[in-house]
Amino acid sequence: MTFNVVAFLRRAAREPLVHFMAIGAALFVVNGLINGPDEGPEGEVVVVSQGQVMQIAQSFVLLSGRAPTRAELQALVDDFVSEEVGYREAIAMGLDADDTIVRRRMRQKIEFMIEDGAASETPSESDLQAWLDAHPEKFRMPERRALRQVLLSADKRGARAAADAEAALASLKAGGDPADLGDRSMLPAAIPLTTQEGVAALFGADFAAAAFAAGEGGWFGPVASPFGQHVAMLVDVEPGRAVPLAEVVDRVHADWVETRRNAARDDFHARMRERYDIRIEWPEPWKDMPSTPDPNPKTKPSLEIGE
Repeated sequence: MTFNVVAFLRRAAREPLVHFMAIGAALFVVNGLINGPDEGPEGEVVVVSQGQVMQIAQSFVLLSGRAPTRAELQALVDDFVSEEVGYREAIAMGLDADDTIVRRRMRQKIEFMIEDGAASETPSESDLQAWLDAHPEKFRMPERRALRQVLLSADKRGARAAADAEAALASLKAGGDPADLGDRSMLPAAIPLTTQEGVAALFGADFAAAAFAAGEGGWFGPVASPFGQHVAMLVDVEPGRAVPLAEVVDRVHADWVETRRNAARDDFHARMRERYDIRIEWPEPWKDMPSTPDPNPKTKPSLEIGE
C-alpha cells in the first residue's frame, strides 16, 4: 500500500488538535520575539533581605531564648531558601491549582491583607460615640436579678418531685424556713444579681425564663429544670439600662473594627466576582432546585451517582 503524503496532510489539516498545536507554537514564537528567550527557573533571583534574616533570627530567639550562632542562622536561612525555591517550583508546575489547603490558605492571606488595611484606621471618640448611638442594643446593660431557690430533686424524689414542690411552696408562703425544705445539691441556694443568660447557664432556660417573668410577690413555683422542681423567690432587681461610652469603650472599639474588617472583606469579594464570568455547572440532583432555602423541605437531593 502506497503512503499518500498529500492525502495525509490534508486530513491532518482538518484535525482540531493540529490547529491547537499550531496556535500554541505561534504564540510561543510571538512571546519569544516580544519578551526575549525564556531563561526558566535558572534566571530567577531569590533575595533574602536583612529584614527576613532578622525575622528568622528573632524566631530562633523566641524558641530557644538566645541568639543563634552564624552556623545556626546559616542553616535556618538555607532552609528558608529551600522553602522559597520549592514553593516557586511548585507554583511553576501548577501543583497549587487543585490543592484545597493551598487555595484556602492563599484566600485567607489576601483576606487578612484586606481586613488589616480596613482596621488600620484609628477611630476618634466621636466615631465611637456615633457607633454606640447607632447600635445601643448591642451594648445595653441587661436586667439582672437576685434569687433564692429550693430544689426538690428529681433524682431523689422521682415522680413525687412536683407534688413535694407544691407542698414546699405552701409551707414557704406560710412562713416556713427554706433551710428545712428541699434537697441538698451543688446548686447555689442564693443567686446574686445575675443576667438571664447567667441564670440559664446554671439552671436551664426554662427556669431562667420563669425567674425573669416573676414579679416581686414572694415565693413562686414550682419551676422545672433539668435537676427537678424548684420553688423560688425574687430578692432584688437591677433594671437594664443604656450605658455611657466610657463604660464600654473597649467593646465599642472592637465592634467598630470588626465591622469594618467584615465590610472590607465582603466588598473585596463582591468587586472581585464582578471581574469574572462565573458559571456553575450544577450536578443533576441539584440542577433544578431553587437557590433560596426552603423553610420546610420535603425532599432532599440524592447523593447516588448515575441516577
